[in-house]
Amino acid sequence: MKKHSFLKYCTYILLAFMTVSCATGNKEQKIVTVTVQPQKYFAEKIAGDRFSINCIVPPGSNPEAYDPSPSHLVYVGKSVAYFKIGHIGFELAWMDKLEQNNPTMKIFDNSEGIDLLTGTHEHGDGDSHHLEADPHTWSSPKNARIIAQNMYEAFVSLDPNGKKVYRENYENLLAEINRVDSIITQRLAPAHGTMFAIYHPSLSYLAKDYHLHQLSLEYNGKEPSAFYLKKAVDVAKENHVKVIFIQQEFDAKQAQSFAQEIDARVVPINPLSYNWSEELLHIADAIAGE
Repeated sequence: MKKHSFLKYCTYILLAFMTVSCATGNKEQKIVTVTVQPQKYFAEKIAGDRFSINCIVPPGSNPEAYDPSPSHLVYVGKSVAYFKIGHIGFELAWMDKLEQNNPTMKIFDNSEGIDLLTGTHEHGDGDSHHLEADPHTWSSPKNARIIAQNMYEAFVSLDPNGKKVYRENYENLLAEINRVDSIITQRLAPAHGTMFAIYHPSLSYLAKDYHLHQLSLEYNGKEPSAFYLKKAVDVAKENHVKVIFIQQEFDAKQAQSFAQEIDARVVPINPLSYNWSEELLHIADAIAGE
């Protein structure tokens, strides 16, 4: 860790402990921390009022390269458990430090059991690069079922007395996930084989599960070169790409220029939205051309 980052981290921890020591209240809820907003959505659906769910990456922030605020570290320090989404930049950089700060905190991997994709995220290192597991597992309803099951089992292990509540809430969440899956399957059935473009490749699992093709403008985790963009334009034209997605965490200028070059629609999306169901249906509608 760089010196200034280490000093900043130490300052955060000091502030976190100071805040915890000054905290007041008669009876505080047990806290579980998650990484991204879709996890918070699932966790709150299952936990009900038996746990308070803290999401460490706030809305609008990039979880690939986020440094937590002191206020978020306070809640991590008080958490009984951390639910990882697995393999995302924030967790790779911070998880060891978060565990050291709260050694009694239990760690659960919400993506355990998911067939992870590789080759969608490449990170350069000089003249070489390596492939990493795609962390955006929540972008597919089929994966969401596994995430929900992992969460349910984690909550039961943390609070066995609440098993009946968790089971009922979990089954209600599964019904919602199944409804979303059914709607998307119906809407995208005529679009099998369709290619869509996106700046950051966050819809790889959605593409795989619904027989679509994702064309990413980002290359090796970096802004694309002019040469790469020219190749992407050729691929997009050849495959009749009609929509390009832009995300609020990334610069939209190149995506907009790319869309003009291939005469495609620009559609803003937020794969990190707390409103998981609404966002996936919005994305499916855009791919289907509705």
